[in-house]
Amino acid sequence: MSWYTLPTNVPWLSLVLVVPLVGALLVVLTPSVAGRVIKQLGILTAVITLALVLAIIGGFQQGVGGLHLQFEEVLRWIPSLGISYHLGIDGLSLFLLGLNALLFLIAIIVTDSATPRLKEFILLLLILEAATAGILLALDLILFYVFWEAMLVPLYFLIGVWGEGRRIYAAFKFLIYTVIGSFAMLIAILAVAGINFSQTGQLSFDWTVLVQHPAAGVWHLPGSLGSVGIPQLLFVGFALAFAIKMPIWPLHTWLPPAYTASPVPVVIVFAGLVSKLGAYGFIRFNLSLFPDAAHSLGGPLAVLATIGILYGAVMALAQTDLKRLVAYASMSHLGFIGLGIFAGNLLGIEGALVQMINHGVIIAALFLVVGMIERRAGTRLRGELRGLGATAPLFAALFLVVSLAALGLPGLNGFVGEFLIMLGAWSSFLPLAVGAGIGVVLAAWYVLRFYQGSTQDAPPHPASFPELRILDVGVLAPLLALMVVIGISPGFFPAAVDATVKALPVILR
Repeated sequence: MSWYTLPTNVPWLSLVLVVPLVGALLVVLTPSVAGRVIKQLGILTAVITLALVLAIIGGFQQGVGGLHLQFEEVLRWIPSLGISYHLGIDGLSLFLLGLNALLFLIAIIVTDSATPRLKEFILLLLILEAATAGILLALDLILFYVFWEAMLVPLYFLIGVWGEGRRIYAAFKFLIYTVIGSFAMLIAILAVAGINFSQTGQLSFDWTVLVQHPAAGVWHLPGSLGSVGIPQLLFVGFALAFAIKMPIWPLHTWLPPAYTASPVPVVIVFAGLVSKLGAYGFIRFNLSLFPDAAHSLGGPLAVLATIGILYGAVMALAQTDLKRLVAYASMSHLGFIGLGIFAGNLLGIEGALVQMINHGVIIAALFLVVGMIERRAGTRLRGELRGLGATAPLFAALFLVVSLAALGLPGLNGFVGEFLIMLGAWSSFLPLAVGAGIGVVLAAWYVLRFYQGSTQDAPPHPASFPELRILDVGVLAPLLALMVVIGISPGFFPAAVDATVKALPVILR
């Protein structure tokens, strides 16, 4: 069932990729002095992209059984090597594509028109939007890898050129970590295709082909070192790239400096969307191509995810810089997503998919709030802020909704995903579920201390903290609406993804 039927002769998914690139081309052709026009072009491009994505979501047939892809586009790219231009969408990527379009629109809207080299800044944001959308839509592994690498370039420059503090260090560290993970994934991609060729006589990098022939075999190590399963090795190759991008502890050390150095428009999409691409990769590739390895290695990865939950929460409690506090809070909540994925059951994976959307909405709102505080107060140090609600009651009210969603209050979206994940973890890893529960308590501690310390004490400091502008309310409004709507009516997400998740090989094992 769907809300309506879209014409089948329109390449809807390609349009989602092309529109941001066309917008980027128009920005290139616009003189640098026309800053207002450049920003308007960026906003218009992002609005059209969001409208296209919403049309796709509305036309998506829910409840279609199996690993059934919709709006598929398949073109021969390099047929001699089995490489194709294959796009498609299913329950795993549908709502992430919507989150992608929404966050980039918000990021461009909140970009200051006085930003140095605004033309290049908007250009890179639009290119990044096309790359991240491509990651969610690509079904050929080489095409996926191209988009995965293409995402790295604009992020590196957006942090290194327009960032703050130790921006060069942060951008370079992020680059090194990501390149190492990407290299491991490339080797695994080539190995998967090679093994499939040896089994079927067909050279293909197409996910829909490879998922039907899971890799098998044993690699005998030299001498008396024994042997190791080939699926486990390939699983690790993909997992390294995705674990770095999420990130999973202890591969997280690039995250605090990168998030802290990023300007607010960049960190909105970086924390809100890019980190979810690692989690998406785990579900799309690791759980589907290597189901047996996912079962055997899921336990250790779940342990690492739980450590990340607790470590991120403890570090968030220790921070005085609000941006770093939210960065560590993001890491802690991403640990919940990892725990749900590696639980390897229906509730855990569905909870992880729901929580990807919820985390993106909440963390983007938190970074927006931090940006608003810093712009008005001239500081983001927790010890230098108090009583802001006295002079800005609307700001305090909206901030309260975001805070309650972040700590997982029932009735708001943060509760929905965490509850499903905890149920999934409870049936697979009971001690880890208890550890994650401690993380929930710590989250309430650091979030409420953040909110109360900033808004409730008196007298206010700074005393002249101004109220929100219409634009500020406007960019927060869709995020707040999603927090409430998903919290009140959460069944829509599982209904849309349930059929896809049930068909994952890891669930069928």
